[in-house]
Amino acid sequence: MNTHLLHLLSVLFFISVLSGIHAQITQNTPPKEFLKQIRQPLSKNVWTEITGKIVHKKQGESSLSGDLRLRITFAPTSLHAQIVLNRVNVYGFEQTHNDATSDPKPSSKLDMPEKEQSPGLFQFGLTPGDLTFSFLYWDFLEELPEQSSRFQACRILKLADPNSDGYAIVWFNKEYGFPMEASWYKKDAKSPWRTLLMKGAKRFKSGMWFVKEMRLEGKDWKTKVQFDFAELNKENP
Repeated sequence: MNTHLLHLLSVLFFISVLSGIHAQITQNTPPKEFLKQIRQPLSKNVWTEITGKIVHKKQGESSLSGDLRLRITFAPTSLHAQIVLNRVNVYGFEQTHNDATSDPKPSSKLDMPEKEQSPGLFQFGLTPGDLTFSFLYWDFLEELPEQSSRFQACRILKLADPNSDGYAIVWFNKEYGFPMEASWYKKDAKSPWRTLLMKGAKRFKSGMWFVKEMRLEGKDWKTKVQFDFAELNKENP
């Protein structure tokens, strides 16, 4: 499978199941432990359904828009997702990884619709990995100097892409740990080939986070996803 497609899908979805990790994070938490705490809630048994709208603009082409519905089940060592675009295109996505307490090695599988109707998911600049934040499980490389994102202090981690020589740089809210933004780089590149910005984060009473809007941007294209509904259940609260 084209690895470019699997990179793209780690962004669209974000009820990030980052429940209560802020209580375990301090200023002195080592970067690998910090990342472990962020990954750990994603290992709980959880299912969620999310709906929203997506708009994609590419230079020199007409804009695309569509309706999106995601159904995702988290298990201790796997994630299963169904992505429905415009009520006609149904995609299946499976990601497996080791337990979050060990060094996870993610692998992904994507099932395409039997007869995909245009516009398809990838025409919007999205893939299932974007929806599931699979890049959080990439290998840790190093921590970069702290910076701010929209006036919020962030720890910045560099993570290695397991499918290429590239990497991602991710800004994590220093207090709560959820991702604020990310940039994807190819080997030896000085500028990212793709960026992600998340806006309108809301924290539920359960401790779960929901991001209302995501923006993806590449060289000559932009994609905006606005979520309007989210439902989440834990199997073993």
